[in-house]
Amino acid sequence: MKSAAKTRSERRDDRTRPGLHPESQPDRNMQGSLTPLSVLGPQADDERHRIREQFEAGAGARATLRSLCDLADNNIRQIFGEVLRVHNTPASGLSLLALGGYGRRLLFPYSDLDILFLFGNDRAEEEFRPLIADFARTLWDLGFRVSSAGRTVEECKRIEEDNAEFHLALLDRRFLAGDQDLFDRLDKRVLPGSQKAARPFLLTQLHKLTKERLTRYGNTIFHLEPNVKDAPGGLRDYQAAVWLRQIGGEKREPLSSSAAEEELASGAVDFLSAIRCFLHYRNARNDNTLTYELQASAAERSLGVTDRTPRDAAEWMRLYFRHARTLNRQLLRYLEERAVLPQTLRQRFFSVTRSAKSEPGNGKPFAIRDGLFEVLDAKELSDRAVLFTLFIEAARAGIALSRRTERSIAYIMMHPELPAKNVSVTWAMLREILVADYPGVALRPLQRLGLLTEILPEFARIDSLVVRDFYHRYTVDEHTLRTIEHLQELGESTDARAAHFKELWKTTERRDLLILALLLHDVGKGMSVENHVTGSLEALESAATRLALTEEEKEEVHFLIEHHLDMSATVQRRDIFDPATVSGFAATVGNQERLQRLCLLTYADIHAVNPEALTPWKAEMLWQLYVATSNHFSRTLDTDRLHAHDELSLLSQVRALTTGVNTSEIERFLEGFPRRYLAVHSAAEIAEHFALYQKLATQPVQTELQVRQHAFSLTLLTADRPALFATISGVLAGWGMNINKADAFANSAGNVLDTFHFSDLHRTLELNPTERERFLQSLKDVVIGKAPLEPLLSGRDSASRARPPKVSVETRTGFDDSSSDHSTLLEIVAQDRPGLLYDIGSTLARLGCNIEVALIDTEGQKAIDVFYLTEQSKKLSPEKQQALREALQSALV
Repeated sequence: MKSAAKTRSERRDDRTRPGLHPESQPDRNMQGSLTPLSVLGPQADDERHRIREQFEAGAGARATLRSLCDLADNNIRQIFGEVLRVHNTPASGLSLLALGGYGRRLLFPYSDLDILFLFGNDRAEEEFRPLIADFARTLWDLGFRVSSAGRTVEECKRIEEDNAEFHLALLDRRFLAGDQDLFDRLDKRVLPGSQKAARPFLLTQLHKLTKERLTRYGNTIFHLEPNVKDAPGGLRDYQAAVWLRQIGGEKREPLSSSAAEEELASGAVDFLSAIRCFLHYRNARNDNTLTYELQASAAERSLGVTDRTPRDAAEWMRLYFRHARTLNRQLLRYLEERAVLPQTLRQRFFSVTRSAKSEPGNGKPFAIRDGLFEVLDAKELSDRAVLFTLFIEAARAGIALSRRTERSIAYIMMHPELPAKNVSVTWAMLREILVADYPGVALRPLQRLGLLTEILPEFARIDSLVVRDFYHRYTVDEHTLRTIEHLQELGESTDARAAHFKELWKTTERRDLLILALLLHDVGKGMSVENHVTGSLEALESAATRLALTEEEKEEVHFLIEHHLDMSATVQRRDIFDPATVSGFAATVGNQERLQRLCLLTYADIHAVNPEALTPWKAEMLWQLYVATSNHFSRTLDTDRLHAHDELSLLSQVRALTTGVNTSEIERFLEGFPRRYLAVHSAAEIAEHFALYQKLATQPVQTELQVRQHAFSLTLLTADRPALFATISGVLAGWGMNINKADAFANSAGNVLDTFHFSDLHRTLELNPTERERFLQSLKDVVIGKAPLEPLLSGRDSASRARPPKVSVETRTGFDDSSSDHSTLLEIVAQDRPGLLYDIGSTLARLGCNIEVALIDTEGQKAIDVFYLTEQSKKLSPEKQQALREALQSALV
């Protein structure tokens, strides 16, 4: 692409070169008089200010964009006319075109002006170069951000395979100024033929660019802080759909094939355009991210909504996601209709073999074509019984409905001459979907078509509902459907986290009850109740009555909903290798069948929170709790502490990974560690720990630092000493590290092995690898008392405390003497921040509490820390608990 203007950083330097200077740059106004640049600039600023004031006062986005576009057009034409006069040059051979968003008259407050300088030939390009430099520089000086390119007519005719974006932007060409005949030649004679010939290339490239963009945002519209331009469901989705129609030779407007669809899409574009204008004005730059803070501001003024009634942020974001869903669905339908979406292996298989059940002539009004269900006779689908046969087959085969089929169903559902028949969907019909191998394949379109809320009106309460906790990535309805999809993926998953749970999914009885529980488990979040579980159980009551569930079925679903958080909480906040923990959990579950369903529900529920929620560690701990509880039902309980001589297999594995070591040395190292130690560390890791143990005689503090994905893992082995856990936490805080998870173990010999997983907030260790050795040496010096901790802590980033969190978390402390036979459990929920764990640990040490087990975890900006504490090998007294509570409340403010 040929550049026709200097870069932004160069434009100010060009003022010293010959050209149009402020004192000699007049332009002609409407009456033909001369207006100096010193006047034209303030006029443009005044007009921008007027447009913004009108927008702030309630003017619509379309009017705002049109006014901004008119402002740019008028200035461009005035300045271009004046540079032609100053250079004493006619416009013949040069035409100015608006491209992209500017070409579509959608110019946002801080968007670039995409301008194409179109030349009649190479000679004209060379002759006009000085004039263009003056023109572009003048626009910059007037406050317009210019993004320009230069092409001859012949160059526009040729397709540049490495620059598809330019050819797509050229679809939105619009004449601005200059040689009108030259533009008409390009517009009417040159481009129609070349673009028609390039149609396959443009379709392929548009699909490729769109797929890359959607993938970059996780193929979901549901983001905590969405980009309203580029994210799925953003304005670029709408434009990609428009381009698909244009490339296909269809007229540009209306985009949709029905008035209702056109109205929905138009409303969505208006809503998102208003947001983008708002973001540009608030950020004073081309920043299109709808942050938490700006969501609240937009909701307060009910941005994009005609009634202007203030709303809370969660309610307003529901409107955003509904509009985003409209644009995203529209784009995906157009991609599918032009056969550019790739097929899965199952889809390709069925597109060749088809399903004998679905062949035309078998009496069913649908068939599988090109790997998707297509409708053969739409009118028959007005019978709900026939329609649900289609969804049942989709759930059984794992084959999706085409977007065309969904539109046909939607049309039939709204057609006044085709009233619905057999509208009462029975539990027996719904069960056929829920018990199938791929229930999510049917439930997705059922939700999109509004049929799911016909069956379960309770589900409507969570439609596009946002949970503003910075931990849940998705709206509540999206989270719910993803839980079900994660379960159906288990049958063919190659994910290591799924390995243990695959067989559970295949062998679970009454899957229908499990899936129904998932559909309802979070419905209470959309109800005015203090505890969402209570609301979800209320929803079950009405659903069970309507579907005519038996008492036994209702009881099983009730159990899963009531206890759907228990297994996750036990894994994260209790020592699952303490027999008392397992016994208490088993008493709650009651039997093996419930355990199996609850385990699968918990796996899916964690997995669907956000892509990072189900860590390999959590998946393994969940499985370990399942196994321990299953063993409890079989009367084969684990013991609390590890006795090395009983672990022959482990001893053999560790010995095989070491050299010149006898078994007794390994036994001395392992003896007395909590059994939890074996569950969270592999034999290879234990061998590495043993190697550190062997070096303790020469170096009293042994460390190992490993780089993990987006984080670091620190292992420290040393003899136990007062406030050790707090000291390590303090060093990490002093270096600007944020602790995400930690474990603390001690063996019978008094050796402590602590592991910390932390993120490097300032990328100190990531960008400066040589600092890692200094960091480890600093840690060792503080631990052995060679260096004080206080200087490190005094340099802690105070700004992190002063910066207001995106989500406020109330500090809560609680004690539990019943969950463990030997320790008092302290559970702390608090706002996560650097240095939090140090503050907790130092408080515990100051009051003489010994940490037997530490379970450290974070959910978004919420820290959830559980400590198994003793004092002189006994549980904490009530007096000590009260003193500790008061000290922590003071330390954590």
